[in-house]
Amino acid sequence: MAKLLVHESAGVREFEIIDNEVHMGRELDNTLRLPDPSISRHHCVIRKVGGGFEIQDLQSSNGVLVNGNRVQASPLRDGDRITLGQVQLTFQDPRPEALATVAINVMDAPPPSGTVRMSADQLAAIHTGKPAIEPASDTSPDQLATGPVPTPVARPIPPVAPAAAPKPTPPAPPPSSGFIPDFLAAYLPPVPDDALPTGERGDFLTRLVAVILDVVPLLGLYIVAFILAFIPFLGCLIFPLVGLLGFAYQFLLIPYCESNYGGSFGKKIMKLRIVPEDNPQGRIDLGTAILRRVGHILNFGFLYLLVLGGERKHVGDMISKSVCIKVDR
Repeated sequence: MAKLLVHESAGVREFEIIDNEVHMGRELDNTLRLPDPSISRHHCVIRKVGGGFEIQDLQSSNGVLVNGNRVQASPLRDGDRITLGQVQLTFQDPRPEALATVAINVMDAPPPSGTVRMSADQLAAIHTGKPAIEPASDTSPDQLATGPVPTPVARPIPPVAPAAAPKPTPPAPPPSSGFIPDFLAAYLPPVPDDALPTGERGDFLTRLVAVILDVVPLLGLYIVAFILAFIPFLGCLIFPLVGLLGFAYQFLLIPYCESNYGGSFGKKIMKLRIVPEDNPQGRIDLGTAILRRVGHILNFGFLYLLVLGGERKHVGDMISKSVCIKVDR
């Protein structure tokens, strides 16, 4: 029986498809209710069509994605990944698909019309099980039926050149991590990221801890600079250098990590990802990530974590059209 696997923060919930239509959305009148702010009131419907199923978008705000591609209507196959807003589902239909070809039993085929004329060698081959030797090409059909049997002529078999061994395909190179050293890349999400969204956006406390973890290296740099500033003539060089390093950390390194890895060091530890609004599996570009940092300044430091309503978005999220979601690892 076909079923849907709903990936939630508490685990995976199974829903068996019994009816001919399964309506999904945020309202209570849906067959499968998905109480998530990213889900429309009546988001989509799954219908039985012939021997299979198809999914159709019901003019939802965030759309329907099947295996990462946004669709208006699409057939479903076993193992397809469905994305509705921030909710991930897996469609399972274990029934075997209909065979593309139909086997024909040769015993049911009608007998050929007319009489088949065979030579003496061909008749002997049927009784002995040995292949018959073809006669020379100048033998006429009448001689095969009534005349004497000619002496078979052996035809030489031309040598066959051995097939060339296929060249081994070189393995694909591993994805590049950019200018991030390997020992730091281990603390960032993998590329490509194999984590799955839980269907929930980051809450205030989780995002606050992630920001504090990101600020810890910067605080350590400031403490070292403050100590070195007491050395004569060194403070004049230290403070401008620390200012440049702090700017590069906030507006270059952190946006680079969010655009290439989906999150910074703190977000990796707190199981968070920064993704576009309409694609929970996607990545924002570097310009969008820098725009998020500008939104942080507009929210006066840590106050940017104040979220608005059930969508859990702040000014940085709104101006960059991105969201912070939770993942399973």
